[in-house]
Amino acid sequence: MREDMAKVVTERPRRGHGNPSKKTTGPRIRAYDPDRDYDEPTRLPIARGRQYGYDCKEFSDLLGPLKRYLRSCIGRPWNKIHSELSQKLDRRSLSGSHIWDHLRWEIETDCYIGADRLAYPTRRTYGLSQVPVHGLYVHPKTGLIREQDLSRKRR
Repeated sequence: MREDMAKVVTERPRRGHGNPSKKTTGPRIRAYDPDRDYDEPTRLPIARGRQYGYDCKEFSDLLGPLKRYLRSCIGRPWNKIHSELSQKLDRRSLSGSHIWDHLRWEIETDCYIGADRLAYPTRRTYGLSQVPVHGLYVHPKTGLIREQDLSRKRR
C-alpha cells in the first residue's frame, strides 16, 4: 500500500472551489443603513444549488487507487490487509476516518454463504429481502478476500 494513500484519496482541489458565494455577494433584502441596529439578516439565506448554480462545489475524493489496492488483495487474508491499513491510516484523524468509511463501503466483512453458494451480508439493508453481495467480501470460513460478480450468469 502507498505511504501517502490518505493524501492521494482526500487531498485534491475541489471542483468549483473558486466560485463566489451568493450569500455574501447576492442582492440585499433592504438598503443597509449603518446608523440603524438590525436584528435580522440583511441577506436572504440561499440553498447550495442556488448559491453556486450548475457549477457548484463538489467533493473530490479520488477512490481509484484505494479500489485498485483492494482488488490487488483478492486471495489474501483480510486480517493481514486490515493490520496493514491500520498501520498506515490513523482512524483518529478526519482523513483516516473518512478513508475507513470508504473501505467499509467497498468490502463486506460480515457476511455468510447461502444455500445457493452466494455471499450475503448479515445485516439487512433492504427490508425483508436479502440481496447478495456485489463486489468484494471476506469469506466467513477462510477469511480471504473474494470478489463476487453478480452480472455473470451462474450455470
